[in-house]
Amino acid sequence: MPLKKLAPKLSPNDLAIIENKNSFNAELEYEFFQNFPSEHTRKCYRRDITQFFEFIKDNFSTVSSYGDIKRVHFVAFRNWLNDGGLAPKSINRKMAANSSFFDFLVEKSIIGFNPVTSIKRPRQEVVKPTNDLTDEQVTRLFDLINELEGPGLLHKAVIYTLFTTGIRKAELINLRLKNLTQNEGIFLIEIRAKGGKQLTKVLHPKCVEVIQEYLDYLKADSGEDLHPEDWIFRPTRNPLDGNIVKPLNPKSVDYIVKTWCKKAGIDQRISPHSARASYIGSALDNGMDLYKVSRDVGHASVKTTEEYNKRRQKISDSPVFGLGFLNKKSS
Repeated sequence: MPLKKLAPKLSPNDLAIIENKNSFNAELEYEFFQNFPSEHTRKCYRRDITQFFEFIKDNFSTVSSYGDIKRVHFVAFRNWLNDGGLAPKSINRKMAANSSFFDFLVEKSIIGFNPVTSIKRPRQEVVKPTNDLTDEQVTRLFDLINELEGPGLLHKAVIYTLFTTGIRKAELINLRLKNLTQNEGIFLIEIRAKGGKQLTKVLHPKCVEVIQEYLDYLKADSGEDLHPEDWIFRPTRNPLDGNIVKPLNPKSVDYIVKTWCKKAGIDQRISPHSARASYIGSALDNGMDLYKVSRDVGHASVKTTEEYNKRRQKISDSPVFGLGFLNKKSS
């Protein structure tokens, strides 16, 4: 069965929590979703939970309340997602979102147990890994954007920051001037990473130079001093309402990265996340310690970091050539 794109619909029963149909459910919805500090997390959880309830309404007409939902319904939902070709990682995320919601319903004494508990989840396998760039491709990209001036300095600063820090798109967008600090002459950025983690990232001197060049342009263009609460990366123009004192749109970051990669002759599927994969891959490929790289990018496990390292290892690097009992000279 192909995976359908499901849009939220109003429900005649208490499954309508997602659609905010009445005041009681509105209170539940607010309490559950607003407990997550990240807007991105709230958006993803809302989408995944809504999709499950839409699946129930389309396939199990006898279900009319939370208490009617059993483990078998989530088993069917998991299998439906799998049959639709969804990646295991995405399936696990959807199951986790719904499990969190049903834990919340148990906590509120609305249901007696969480039906998602103990359901087998698919193994975490990356079906379509994020494409990273080789060091040569990144160098070619930098050489191209180094000529940018004026409004183009925004594009230059975005690309340099993504590729030389490995931060995520959302983390870049939310950077404010107050997050740019110094310690013993070294420039740092303080970011709120995925899961609410606080990370301190060291900036490469070249990245500092590019960001400062961009900020000098912003200051000269506006004719005003920049405030510590100002977003670092913001639109250079806004044809809709003229307001540019706001964070950069996520789609703008996508456009910047894809456009300049294409101009640099990089033809594979590229996204802002490719910069993160390139940062990790280059660091590991050039001898950086796996654990240190994992901590630097905010991964909870080195296994996650290893998934980003897709660069082929040289055959000559095989451990077989380092076996001591074969390399020792016979006496």
